[in-house]
Amino acid sequence: MTVPMNEQPQGGKRVTFNSPQADATDLSIDAMLYKPDAAARGAVVVVNAAPGWSDFREGQYARALNSAGYAVLAIDTYGARHIDGTQADNASLSTLVQARDALAARRYLVSIGYPVDRLAVMGTGRGGTIALLVADRTFVQNERERFVAAMAISASCIFHPKTPKPASKVFIAIGDKDDVAGVQPCKDFASEFANAGGHIDVKVYPGASSGFDGHPGVLGVIRDPFMETFVNCSVAVEPDGRSSYNGKTFAESDTAALIGEMRKSCIKRGGSGWTNLTQKAAVTFDLIEFLDANFRH
Repeated sequence: MTVPMNEQPQGGKRVTFNSPQADATDLSIDAMLYKPDAAARGAVVVVNAAPGWSDFREGQYARALNSAGYAVLAIDTYGARHIDGTQADNASLSTLVQARDALAARRYLVSIGYPVDRLAVMGTGRGGTIALLVADRTFVQNERERFVAAMAISASCIFHPKTPKPASKVFIAIGDKDDVAGVQPCKDFASEFANAGGHIDVKVYPGASSGFDGHPGVLGVIRDPFMETFVNCSVAVEPDGRSSYNGKTFAESDTAALIGEMRKSCIKRGGSGWTNLTQKAAVTFDLIEFLDANFRH
């Protein structure tokens, strides 16, 4: 990867793929590719969390899914853009850009031989939010092909399409002590998605905070006074992909302006988190079970 990481990647192979940009150029994105010894049961794109790519999070999920028989492409959407993290400044990178990276990663997996009906996307925190965006055709509307399944952990379920267009089966995992994203926003999101005909499950993990799948050495409560939180945020999304908030409308690409407006009201600073090893193991098992159920044929 091109950014400093908390731990160097264990296992896997470093690869790059091209992600088309708005100016018609391609950006080379770094990733780690993990292949099972036998024929893969499917393939999963893992989008990095807000603090950036970490071996204890993205790498660990990749190895766990790989051990269960899945190929995994764990991508670093920050490195090529020289971004260390977004947790204190969510306006520093467009969610649209990251969504395009995830869909470009999907195309890369198809190009190296993985079947289109066995592809999934997942992520933690902001990475989970990106997974939810690409699971709905309201977002990135010029991209026709989507993932079969999407899995989001501790995601900020702030974007609520007025007319959802489900493209993937979705699993959302969130801790009941999450004071960054909250629990109710994802429950509301799930109801809206299901009412539009989508298949979605939400599981709440007791005793788990935001980032409960973090470093195994961080078991005590860590308070980050600068982290942006979204517990009380809800953004309506028009059928054409534009966001509406506080009576103003924002282009899908203009995350910076949207976040700027949200900071005037719903976005606060200061969040707590700790690693819960029991629930981290539980969510890993649930992810594998969800994939198995969807790729059983």
